[in-house]
Amino acid sequence: MANVTYKNQPAIDKTNGSVPLAGTSHLYTVKKRLWGDSIEEVLQGLFIGQTLHVCCGKSMLGDVRLDADIENEPDIVCDAANMIEHVKSNGFETVLCDPPYNGKFQWNHDLLTELSRVASKRIIFQHWFIPATPKGLYKKAQEKFAISDVYVWQPKTYFGRVQVVTVFDAI
Repeated sequence: MANVTYKNQPAIDKTNGSVPLAGTSHLYTVKKRLWGDSIEEVLQGLFIGQTLHVCCGKSMLGDVRLDADIENEPDIVCDAANMIEHVKSNGFETVLCDPPYNGKFQWNHDLLTELSRVASKRIIFQHWFIPATPKGLYKKAQEKFAISDVYVWQPKTYFGRVQVVTVFDAI
């Protein structure tokens, strides 16, 4: 089982662990699968119908894998914040996304908008924040998705920050 470590995340290693939230000049790439088997089993159990895995990295989860890094051998190579030419609206029942943590502010907003555009039934989003309003509605499509579940897990790292998996279902 692969574990999350600074050694597996070159941008964090190059900055000695001090990656600011606004991003760095170091490209955030991951050289190994970060989720262990048990996490992948939980995520896979959440899938409804055809699943698109956005920012897939080395994970093989999903029916179709999308990533900007060709080295990850995704089915679709494109910027996750601009999938319009590659993925049709409501093209997948479930969209899974664990985006890089050093995405620029506008890129993050565009990504969240794209996830709601391509998902018809469910968005599974892993990050250190929950993209929801105080009422539990998806920030970029409040009329379309609402929180149905939230999962929290902690990687096997020394002082590892928790990972929050938020599940949004169509209203």
